[in-house]
Amino acid sequence: MTKASFFMRRPMKLKIFILALALASLTIASASPILAGYYPDWGKWETPKYPVDKVPYSKFTHVFWSFISPNADGSLRGDAADDPSELDEMVKLAHEAGTKVILSLGGAGLCENFATVAGDDALRTKFVANLVEYAQVHNLDGLDMDWEYSEVPVPEADTIAYNKLLRDLREALPKEKSLSAALPCSPYYGKYFTVSVLVETLDWLGFMTYDITGDWDDKARFDSPLYPNTGSDYTTWSWKETAEHWEKLGVPANKMVFGVPFFGFQFEGTNAPGTAFNGKATYMDYKEILRIEGQQFAFDSVSMEPYAFTETTFTTFETPQSVAIKAGWILENKYAGAMIWDISQDVMDDYKQPLLDSLYAILLKQDSGNPQGINVRNARYEKAKHTGATAKRAHPAYIYDALGHGFLRNGARKIYFEKATK
Repeated sequence: MTKASFFMRRPMKLKIFILALALASLTIASASPILAGYYPDWGKWETPKYPVDKVPYSKFTHVFWSFISPNADGSLRGDAADDPSELDEMVKLAHEAGTKVILSLGGAGLCENFATVAGDDALRTKFVANLVEYAQVHNLDGLDMDWEYSEVPVPEADTIAYNKLLRDLREALPKEKSLSAALPCSPYYGKYFTVSVLVETLDWLGFMTYDITGDWDDKARFDSPLYPNTGSDYTTWSWKETAEHWEKLGVPANKMVFGVPFFGFQFEGTNAPGTAFNGKATYMDYKEILRIEGQQFAFDSVSMEPYAFTETTFTTFETPQSVAIKAGWILENKYAGAMIWDISQDVMDDYKQPLLDSLYAILLKQDSGNPQGINVRNARYEKAKHTGATAKRAHPAYIYDALGHGFLRNGARKIYFEKATK
């Protein structure tokens, strides 16, 4: 019997079921990647000013409004709770561009009332009702949980309250509105989350694959490495380890979204990765990092992380090339997409956004031969040894021009790359 005759002999209900499965599989396979960006509600005060009408919505699938959090009585707190006019303008502009707007709940330093509210049935019910009403009134497309625990170990009661809040939100939200969460990428905080509840309730899980280093670290390291550099002290965690860890716990690849930092850290008292520093590491926007005078640029071809250095500083950050490599990795592994913290941090004085443009070109346009010259699949790096503040010249297929926000052919200017250590 041929496949065609087998299909023709099946009952009509079975035919419909088989067709539905096929269409569902096609939908999953052809689903567009997520490119989501967190918009800070203080964006209008940035330099340059970044009000909602400056956001290039067509380059995102989702934009998060950051933030709304609970008051102790379950009411809503935040700039957009007091005056939603800017959020309403964002929704209008985003929807005109075919982009969804998500309300982000919490944020680091704004979560002090979550445990009290989520842990009390009456307060939780009030908070959920307020959120759902707010999402409906302001035509939002979903909610994003960013309840960041304030202490480790996390009390079991907080984990239970988090789970109850997610389940109540999912039940109360209209089905067409998404529910997602910003989550820790490593087991250090991640072990306090219940994976089965996350997978059951969330449309996607956004792993904060950044802040992997900082002034709390014992050495100056890379902030968002794609791969571990196991032969050195350059990395303690990575994107690859994040994916492997959460997949083993039961998170499917098509629900994993990875965080791309549009910021970095400048460590003082050292000028190389994996070395001790004087305890000071300054958080800096990408646009600020490019203004540092006298720095040279380098690349670790094991972790796929760029960095900059002077005689007395080491700066870990992303470039258009490194985020393009990350975007290519997402596509090749069929992960759900990428999220950005935050989208105001690469805005230049002329309102160009080089990091965003690179992610958009690879992840959404899926253009490996885009105008910036990024070629993820064919990127080849010749390595040059970096010793202290000096380095040899390297000749990659494309050379990142940090100040010109693009790529130049070989020989156009110097760029410094680090020799891989294995």
